[in-house]
Amino acid sequence: MTNQTRPDLSNQTILLLTGLVVIALIIALSPFLPGQPGSPIAQWAAATGVVALLAPILFSLLKRSGLSVNPPFWFVTHVISACIGVLFILFHAANGNWLSPPGAVMILMLFLIFQGALLRTSVSAQFSHLFARNSIASGFGKPESLDRNKLQVLIEYKQSTLARLEPCASEALFSPNLRHWITHPLLSLRYQRLISMEAEMIGARQGAGLIMAWSRRLHMLAATLFFLGLLAHVIVVLFFAGYAAGDGEIDWWYITAWGR
Repeated sequence: MTNQTRPDLSNQTILLLTGLVVIALIIALSPFLPGQPGSPIAQWAAATGVVALLAPILFSLLKRSGLSVNPPFWFVTHVISACIGVLFILFHAANGNWLSPPGAVMILMLFLIFQGALLRTSVSAQFSHLFARNSIASGFGKPESLDRNKLQVLIEYKQSTLARLEPCASEALFSPNLRHWITHPLLSLRYQRLISMEAEMIGARQGAGLIMAWSRRLHMLAATLFFLGLLAHVIVVLFFAGYAAGDGEIDWWYITAWGR
């Protein structure tokens, strides 16, 4: 696929999508908005939002399994579907209690949207400029304390580990994906540790800066917590509706009312 046909999202598009989320958030927080999270239309909005939010999970699985033949397309799908899902979930959460476990899940969802927009429009651009500059100016020059012999031993160990993990892969480009973590978890863990040791030794994270080095990990951690919280919320309202309603009436569709 050529660069002309490579799917992508401009910074302006991402900012527009983020702006729509902000507007939806303001509306959802409005005390004058009618409806409740348990109303039929709000339940349909929640179901639609959850389905849309499955796209980021699929994107992550495809990316880490090495099965995606068009990662840019799935990234675009991930961003657009996530924003659509958030809009429906915000409609579902209107007039809800944000100072509650479901509210905490909502806050995580909004954090992911805003942090993801920041990563794409600002931090990733800084990272591109970092690699575009001269290696010495960018901070990726040889650290004064670098032990070349120790680095060579580490690289040779990486190569021998990689020969057992993925024989045809290039040590300079390879990182374990989901398939490797499932089929060879210990080898993958060992290789990932070697990658981290090499990055620390050559000062890659220091050159990239604290924000750029850890922002992606923070995004993945927040996403994991969000989807676990979302799953827990769905299970509670469908199977433990009595517990979710407390002393109130169960005014939503549910499967069982355990917890009464």
